[in-house]
Amino acid sequence: MTLIKHKKLSRDDWQYLKEGGELRASNNIVNLDYWRGNNAVLVSEHSPCGILIHGDENPESFVADLDKLSLIAIDMPSFADGRAYSLAKVLRDTYGFTKEIRAMGDILPDQALYLTRVGFDALEFANETSATLAIEKLSDFSVFYQPQLSSQA
Repeated sequence: MTLIKHKKLSRDDWQYLKEGGELRASNNIVNLDYWRGNNAVLVSEHSPCGILIHGDENPESFVADLDKLSLIAIDMPSFADGRAYSLAKVLRDTYGFTKEIRAMGDILPDQALYLTRVGFDALEFANETSATLAIEKLSDFSVFYQPQLSSQA
């Protein structure tokens, strides 16, 4: 996977915890069920920590823990599924989440600018070619009619 932050390729210091995998000392991204069952241990022994959620997840199910999270990765199962856009916007505007929100899954370079405009500040692409094209797309427009959230991708 190739990560974009601040409109450039970036090293990814985070690890997705796979089924049966081992936690690192920090920078683990765990699924929401694992988080719910182990958040006390994760916060005390493996911080910073992040969660992986799907775009259709109800934020009410995890907003009580936002202050304990350093990253929220939102999986987009299909480039045509816009629920992740809404979820990122709600996390920023309604709940005031200021840490990293990462888009991952089936995202296209053409979506990069729109993703950053709703609150994503990191974009994970399947390969460097797609990521490089996305970086170009992030600079396509210099003026917008709509207001923007502060974004870092």
